[in-house]
Amino acid sequence: MQSKNETDKVTMKALRKIQILTAIIALLLTVPLCWDMVSGFVLGFVTPEIGEHLTYKGYPIGVEVIPDGVSSIQAINSTDGMLGSIDFKREMLLFIPIEKVSTGINIVTAILSFIAIVCAIYFIVYMVKLATTLARQGIMNNVALKQLRRVSYSMLAAYILFTITTILPTWYYSQHLDLIGYSMTYPRMSQGIVIAIIFILISEILNITLRLKEEQDLTI
Repeated sequence: MQSKNETDKVTMKALRKIQILTAIIALLLTVPLCWDMVSGFVLGFVTPEIGEHLTYKGYPIGVEVIPDGVSSIQAINSTDGMLGSIDFKREMLLFIPIEKVSTGINIVTAILSFIAIVCAIYFIVYMVKLATTLARQGIMNNVALKQLRRVSYSMLAAYILFTITTILPTWYYSQHLDLIGYSMTYPRMSQGIVIAIIFILISEILNITLRLKEEQDLTI
């Protein structure tokens, strides 16, 4: 039989592990999302200066393009000399002529982007709260499960909305703008969506487990 002091030491060690793992998970989830948001804001401030060097009035949109057919091999300079490469897919900031810009697409994208940013901020706030709750009380309690649900659904909403704001312009301008030698392609599904769905599944499983435990305690 373990003494009370030994049991307390084991419990404290487990709590420290939970705190460390929670901090790592929080960083892995929040840093990429914050980085994407900051990069978007910075890009928004820089693009007007770049656009001033154009010979026409252009509106910037972020798109992904793929070469039509088999792309020819290209040469890239490096410290080891010229290296061969094949361009399969490319992300770029495309300056659309003003006369081809869709006001409706811009309005919808702006509204969805604003909602996505709100969801992202909500996610970050509750991720911090969840990390604190897990470190102090563990996962098997109503407060932690409620916060986990909020984290999961806000994360899912943010990534879905951010993805839609990329898909909409790609869908519209791929039909109204022809790129010689390239075609616009839709972005891949964000891994954040998959992670959020996994979190939702985990929260529901833990919720069922907690309810069964409460019923068992009442029965006893």
